[in-house]
Amino acid sequence: MIAAALAGLLLVRAWVSWGSALWLVTGAVGGGGAVLAGQLLLRRRTRTTTDGRTPLGPLPQPQPVLLAGGADSRAPGVALDAGMLAQTTVRAASLRGRRHRYRGEPLQDAYAVRLSADGRWVIAAVADGLGSTSHAEHAAAVAVRAATNLSLTPDLGWHAAFATVAGEVMRATARLQRGGRRASDPPATTLTIGVVPADGRRGVAACAAIGDSPALWLHDGMWTELFPPEGRRPGNVTSSLPEDLGELRERQIDWGPGDVLVLCSDGFGTAMGGGGSLLAQRLVTSWRSPPALRSFLCDVDFQLSTYDDDRTVLALWAGRHDTAVL
Repeated sequence: MIAAALAGLLLVRAWVSWGSALWLVTGAVGGGGAVLAGQLLLRRRTRTTTDGRTPLGPLPQPQPVLLAGGADSRAPGVALDAGMLAQTTVRAASLRGRRHRYRGEPLQDAYAVRLSADGRWVIAAVADGLGSTSHAEHAAAVAVRAATNLSLTPDLGWHAAFATVAGEVMRATARLQRGGRRASDPPATTLTIGVVPADGRRGVAACAAIGDSPALWLHDGMWTELFPPEGRRPGNVTSSLPEDLGELRERQIDWGPGDVLVLCSDGFGTAMGGGGSLLAQRLVTSWRSPPALRSFLCDVDFQLSTYDDDRTVLALWAGRHDTAVL
């Protein structure tokens, strides 16, 4: 009977926040099979990490961390910001992924956020340099700076704006290609831009993107992925700047108090699962209002063995929330 019960077990692995794995047991479980399943779950629950958290699955294995030829505060392995722009609250974090730390490669993501010159809009941008191209980190850094220096509004002609950014990327990175990789691999990057009313009141916000760096909108307790995946391009390579201006996507949303806009690289966006993952559901609660800076960093720096890419998250909350970011 025990053997029959065990044969009826179906173990389904689902991802949860903080990089743990939860084992759900379904099927015809009875007698000794139920006891065995309970013991398995209990053993997984009782392992603890060095920081006191209790994972439900295997943790990433320790590995050496190599600096990318050195360290420089202008291009850090971890970048972290929090505060307010007018009546909009900001949290931002960018982390070098485990793969790049192991190989001694630089962080290839970038973010930037600024108040527009007229003070009416908060302009935010996230870029993910394509690791298959040379000097991808420079392309990403140039792209977000160029984007947030533009006079952007939700009704702007986005093609013209992205063309301007593409030109800046090409000019700024042209000199880096001499003596580097072959000319067919020039620096390239994704770019996602968000523009929201700075006063935190109800109004129209907009996002535009080239590439697979997601934008997610938290509204009335529900996540909406603004640019759902449209299928793989040939070679499974994402669209990018400066070449793929024809693949621009844009969207407007109704923005108001209580809303959150999250721009991120796919190193974090994949774990959000379009807003349907257990991580995303946990963040519905913990990001209902801006978390403390340390908590935000921990939310972004979850541990999961297969998630080893760079992670960048730039989140905007409508309204004035901060009294102290720590």
